Amino acid sequence: MASSPIIPASRSIFTAITRRATLFALGALALLFAVTGWQSWSAMERSLLATVDTDIAGLVDIYASGGEGELLARLEDRSSVVSLEGRQARYMLVRPDGTPLGGNVKAWPTLGAGLSESGFLTLADGTEVFARATRLSPDLDLLVARTYERDRAALVRMALLFGGTALLIVLATWLLGRRAAGHLRQRIGAISAAFRDAEAGREPAGADDLHDDEIGELATYSTRAIGRSANLARTHRHMSDHIAHEIRTPLTHLDGRLINAMRELPPECDPAVIEQCRRDIRGVVTMLDSLLDIASSEARVGDLAGLTEVDLSSLASDLAELYSGSAEEEGVTFRTFIEPGVTMMGEPMQLTRLISNLLDNALKYVPRGGQVTLSVAKGPVIAVQDDGPGVEPSLRPLVFDRFRAGQAPSGKTSHGLGLALARAIALRHGLRIALVDSKVGAHFMIKPHALWDAGPNPGETK
Repeated sequence: MASSPIIPASRSIFTAITRRATLFALGALALLFAVTGWQSWSAMERSLLATVDTDIAGLVDIYASGGEGELLARLEDRSSVVSLEGRQARYMLVRPDGTPLGGNVKAWPTLGAGLSESGFLTLADGTEVFARATRLSPDLDLLVARTYERDRAALVRMALLFGGTALLIVLATWLLGRRAAGHLRQRIGAISAAFRDAEAGREPAGADDLHDDEIGELATYSTRAIGRSANLARTHRHMSDHIAHEIRTPLTHLDGRLINAMRELPPECDPAVIEQCRRDIRGVVTMLDSLLDIASSEARVGDLAGLTEVDLSSLASDLAELYSGSAEEEGVTFRTFIEPGVTMMGEPMQLTRLISNLLDNALKYVPRGGQVTLSVAKGPVIAVQDDGPGVEPSLRPLVFDRFRAGQAPSGKTSHGLGLALARAIALRHGLRIALVDSKVGAHFMIKPHALWDAGPNPGETK
């Protein structure tokens, strides 16, 4: 179990919000630019169309009143005129068969006069114009066009001005968002620091957020709650230690008095009763220690204080060497499958007790001639399996509860706290212990929560 790292700025939610706000501003401005550009181009097209149509209407009147000769004369006069908008007039008068009659356009473009078509096009000399073709009479077609260089230049200037302004807006949005995000991240970081201090067992710093807003209120109440929780945890541990001391001390004194009483017994008296009392006292002390250990482990779930990197392979190997002699005395075969180099963050003494409780439980219930297997694999995955009578089906859901124990073999006692302590120690280290299915005996497995749904169990023996 490792300490949660401080989230880098690149993964900060405030950085993501700033990035999204900047992208939204950029997208909104791009859409606005597209709509404005389309509207401006449409307005220019409508203006050109109105200019051309007005010119055509005037030329139609001239043709109606003065005939073809007058129309040609007016086309020559108008060809050199440039409007206030900078739009130069272009004309062409032709027969339907394409014979040119007059105007300053050299070749008829791809516009149908019979349909009075209009649009943007490029003339034979490369000039870009907006033009309309119309049929004045069965033997006369007229083309009227206007150049639009200045209109297009105005649109380009508008686009550049709009683009520069948009760039400044996006840059300002990014800078302001980045500054606001950095400020918010710093304020939230102070709250997270208080939680990290509490998780590491340090006294959390008080809230120094002076802003009268939601985050300031969150900082105030969260640091107060963290401080109260830390005080309650310390008080709980102190009370537990005090109670343990107050109970253990008189029991120890009572055991000492019983020893003195045994020494003063007459030779004809049997000391078995007193010896049984001493065993009961030791059992009560052991049970009390186990209960306190369970409470302490459960209270420190998620607390990283006191955790160091433990060589689990070496620890399990030392325990295996220790238990091999006990197993041999009990007439039980003891096997080990310990993968080298398995490490984890934990408390060595508690991990020793975790594995010892499982091995003690197995050796307690396995009869002579049976077998116990200890496995350790990377993950970490710890497994203790035996071929004893196993756990009764009715007891399986309750096997990790306190004071729940199966029928112990003759001459062996159990308070039903060993597996409860094993579970508490496992939870303290971010692990989960479970009684998994097996064909014979009992099979206990311990591994991190994330590995329980990750497929086959490494280290599992059949």
